[in-house]
Amino acid sequence: MFQKLRTFVPVIFGRKVVFLRGMKPSRLVLVFSLVLSSALSSCGSQTNSSASTSVETLPVTDTSDVVPSSTITSSTTSIAVSTQKTIGVYFTKNELMSVVGRLVETPNIEEALHSLLLGPTDIENQDGVTSFIPKGTQLLSAEISGSTATIDLSHEFTTGGGSLSMMGRIAEVVYTATSFSEVERVTIRIDGVSVEQIGGEGIDVSDIGRSDFADFSPLILVDSPVPHQIVSHDIRIKGMSNTYEAGINYQVISTDGTVIFEGYTMASSGTGTWGTFDHVIETLPASVIGDVVLKVFEYSPKDSEPINAMFIPLTVE
Repeated sequence: MFQKLRTFVPVIFGRKVVFLRGMKPSRLVLVFSLVLSSALSSCGSQTNSSASTSVETLPVTDTSDVVPSSTITSSTTSIAVSTQKTIGVYFTKNELMSVVGRLVETPNIEEALHSLLLGPTDIENQDGVTSFIPKGTQLLSAEISGSTATIDLSHEFTTGGGSLSMMGRIAEVVYTATSFSEVERVTIRIDGVSVEQIGGEGIDVSDIGRSDFADFSPLILVDSPVPHQIVSHDIRIKGMSNTYEAGINYQVISTDGTVIFEGYTMASSGTGTWGTFDHVIETLPASVIGDVVLKVFEYSPKDSEPINAMFIPLTVE
């Protein structure tokens, strides 16, 4: 009487709709699984295709000439450090001149004198280095004309101390100024006024040089290189001396005390007469890198022992 009802199941294949009929439930589930898998696969394929097309059409920016700001900062800092130069400044140790190194942007007489007036560091003080120059002394000007440096200092320079202190402070200025090759003589002015002498003892400050303060110099004084300077494998040593037969000996010593290199040169005068020396140490072995000590001395004519030695810590690059 009644006809058996038929089941029609709509199924989507891609863009087409198909009606399946008369299927058992188990088969129907299987069909649905296959259809769902096909649909997902189709969607994934379309999505990948769309993404691929999107990547291919994106504009490309050339950043090869762009420098990160961090790189710029690092480069600028490196340049600032590398332009600093080491100069020598002369203080007093055991009542004799003692040279120390200072890093400055511009290696000129003004920078050297400013560094001198700042005085020794705490570490240098602990090593016995002092200054006779009164605190508060200011550099008003420094000019070089010919081979003479005219240095104008504030009135504090003339205050306090006896004859040793007065001569010591003048010697510090003279030795610092004449460490520059273009300067041979010095004239000191006070607060812009030309004066011939200062102090109760009347010590000359006009047209003076190292020879006027030779008693403040050790018998071997190395002007260059200065302590803690960075040097190449060719080390140039310059200075003044008063040694037996003008002999100057030197050694380059490693931090463990091993003598790496040694040699000999001569000053322009000796044996009771002050002279100067300027010598380039032969090329050190390429393996010598890092901290070393330069020892400059003479051998005693009595027992051939090293005497009047100066020890200068250096860094070889």
